Amino acid sequence: MKQKDYIDACQRTEHKDMPARLRNLKTGEIGTVIQCLLGETPKAFLVKVGQDVTTWSPGEVEEVETEH
Repeated sequence: MKQKDYIDACQRTEHKDMPARLRNLKTGEIGTVIQCLLGETPKAFLVKVGQDVTTWSPGEVEEVETEH
């Protein structure tokens, strides 16, 4: 995920109550962003996968369409 995509996903999640859904490219798991861990450069997403909470780095995810 590019930095601009990371920032967009974080802004929607934290300011518009529209959490981004991500797919982990390594595991195939899909999770919902709870919070972004910000720094000078994109750090990580705090993601809920089922009942578990984990962190994924921007380099290992892609955004997926939200289910309607």
